Amino acid sequence: MKEQLFALIDINNCYVSCERVFNPQLNDKPVVVLSNNDGCVVSRSNEAKTLNIGMAVPWYEIEKEAMQAGVKVFSSNYALYGDMSRRFFLILQQYFHIDDLEPYSIDECFIRLTPYAKSIDIEQYCRELISTINQWIGLPCCIGIGATKTQAKLANHFAKKRTGFKSFCFLPDLDFCSYESLLQETPVADVWGIGRKISKQLEDYEIYNSYDLTFANEHHLAKQFSVVIARTIRELKGQSCIALDDPAIPSKRILSSRSFASDLSDKSILKQAVTFHVNRTHKRLTTQQQLCACVHVSLYEKIPNPPYKKGTSHALGLEYATDDLLTLNHTALKQVNVLFKENKKYVKVEVMFTALSSKQQHMHDLWQPLQLIQQRDDLMKILLKMKQRYGSDCIQVGYHSTSPAWQMKQHHRSPRYTTCWQELLTISDSGLAVTQNK
Repeated sequence: MKEQLFALIDINNCYVSCERVFNPQLNDKPVVVLSNNDGCVVSRSNEAKTLNIGMAVPWYEIEKEAMQAGVKVFSSNYALYGDMSRRFFLILQQYFHIDDLEPYSIDECFIRLTPYAKSIDIEQYCRELISTINQWIGLPCCIGIGATKTQAKLANHFAKKRTGFKSFCFLPDLDFCSYESLLQETPVADVWGIGRKISKQLEDYEIYNSYDLTFANEHHLAKQFSVVIARTIRELKGQSCIALDDPAIPSKRILSSRSFASDLSDKSILKQAVTFHVNRTHKRLTTQQQLCACVHVSLYEKIPNPPYKKGTSHALGLEYATDDLLTLNHTALKQVNVLFKENKKYVKVEVMFTALSSKQQHMHDLWQPLQLIQQRDDLMKILLKMKQRYGSDCIQVGYHSTSPAWQMKQHHRSPRYTTCWQELLTISDSGLAVTQNK
């Protein structure tokens, strides 16, 4: 059997690193980036970590102390981070075939290295990739390589946390004693798929670190927890059990959701929010070349006790599967009329498309309005061309406001340097000052 080889590449402190690319004055300073509505810390520079600022800690709890310590704070700038992520993955596609890449998150990607192992020097090739990404888009990266995806994830953790590896860790090249020592020094919570909750339960079985888990009784733990634990143990031992996802397999559902900056009780404003999420979901639907036959809408109202919000949902099936934005938006708005209650305060909305099917393989039956379907299909093609040529905001469908009240709270957002003409970066004549276009 051919030995498998996987790599995991990720961007160090991704959101913070993106901010530093366009604002070098942030280098070597403590920086944090906050989640939606400036809620929790979701990205920290190494300098911020030395100040004991934890991940996911609510910003309001540490704001005063952090500001006194000189911490620079930013709201999540998804337009900027998404565009930098796109450039990151484009570079990866120049080094590896797209079928050998599995994006894991906005800043992480698994790579199937097996086809390349005999033809290239893996370490030299990966270090060249790290250097290229840093040179071309200014983002620091680490790469971890193992015989399984779990080992690759763990190797990436070593490459990032231990300076001796210099951003690259090749586990198959380590002798067993060195690997064993690293496992003993790594808490079991750091193993991919374990986390803090399960690690606490594993303590009852005297499993505290990655070494303990690697040589635990997988059959016994599978009975106590799930087969996922057994699969993780086998992966730690070097037996590949998790293959790369096939990028050709489309999603079974597409969801868009976001909390509001403030409570809302106006139906028309809620419909604006629903339309916004329908547009986002429709974009992913058309990118995947799929049709939708069922639309779900959920409204979350504010309640006084934990978890402080209660959701109500409604699903509506369509007469036929479609990617017609007008039909999908109309269907979603009808459900707002069903769900909305007067004198209730809403804090979140969610739109989900389900019952998806491939557009290329779908066949309409004779009882459906084929002429109307073709007309709407032509309309969607024209709409797509307009957005590609003039920008996604050139034409809007349904309720729209240039300054919607339901937008996220982003008091500390940096400019959208790469995606908004009004916020492009410009340099003064002296070359010393950086200003923002107005």
